[in-house]
Formats: sequence, C-alpha cells, structure tokens
Amino acid sequence: MHNVLKGIRVLSPDSADRLMQALDTSIPQILWSAKAAGASRIIPVPLLRNRIGPGTAASFDVFQGLMPFPANLAENLVDPLCGYLSPDLALPSACRRGDLVLLDRDPALRLGLSPVTCWVVAETGGLRVRYVRRAGKVIESSSEPDGVGSELRHWQPIPLQGRSILDIVRARIVWIGREMETPPEGSTGPTGAGD
Repeated sequence: MHNVLKGIRVLSPDSADRLMQALDTSIPQILWSAKAAGASRIIPVPLLRNRIGPGTAASFDVFQGLMPFPANLAENLVDPLCGYLSPDLALPSACRRGDLVLLDRDPALRLGLSPVTCWVVAETGGLRVRYVRRAGKVIESSSEPDGVGSELRHWQPIPLQGRSILDIVRARIVWIGREMETPPEGSTGPTGAGD
C-alpha cells in the first residue's frame, strides 16, 4: 500500500477488489458519498433491467445497475427502485415513454390505493402504469383519474382471482424524470443563431 500511495506501483483490479471487500465498501459508496459540508447525500437505487410497459416481463428482481438519487427523494421510501417506461397506448398523461421513474414499494401505501397516484400494476401482458382504486372487493384501473378534463373515466376491473393486492399493485410512482427534448439538427437557438 505504501508503494501504491507513493506512485511506485499500481493497484491491480484484483487487489482493489480485495481492499474494498476488506473495508466493506463498494464503488457506488465511494463515488456517491458526500463528505463535504453542505453537499447533498446521494443514495444508489437499483435500476430495473426491463422497461415498465406492455410486453415486458413483470419482474422487479432483475437489475442492470444503480442510479444515483438525492437522499431527499429516496431516503424515506420503502425498498425503492427505478426504471424506464416503455411505449403504452394507455399511458397516463403525466407520463411519457422513456421517462425514468422512481418507485416506492411500501406495502401499507399499496394496500391503501390513492386513486390520484400513478401505480405500477401487473396486468396481463406485463407491467403497466395506471391509476388504481378500490371498489368494494374489486380493484379498478384507469389511464386517467376522474375529473381530468372534467370527465368521468371508465375504470377497468382487475380480477384478484385469489391473489393479494400486493401481487397486482407493485409500486407507487413518486418521481418522474425525463430528458429534455433536443432541437432538430440545424435549428436556431433562442437568439436566432444556429446551435
């Protein structure tokens, strides 16, 4: 270690892995730990491998890495994860294909089902983003909540068929991020000059 610190030798990847294991640390912890005063903490959140949408596997167990989120967004969530939305003809207007969503899997909230919140629901053919509500012993889903556009929505029943609500309602969307649209090639900027 002395020779590595003096620049005489280089730490091999195998030695670096053993050192991190001995120190019980990981690359995300090294990259995202904030020691400076006033620096915001970052929490690594697992990123789903499959996109959320029709035709994708309804799995919340396969990940493709970690995404950094500010602690104020993720620290109070129960078992958080994030993923990208795939195209869906009935996607709620609050969402767009390609959006990155931060999800909360708190079982108490999933049993409570607020009808004005977007939820990730396991339906036939994959995971979908829907508004969900309880109607007696039945769960109903819609692409928009009642009152949007001053219309009553048609809510589709989701049969429980002996399943728990937690098997159907997988997570609550708590944050949506999207990439800003890039202007077409050769378009002019706000000053009239080319980009």
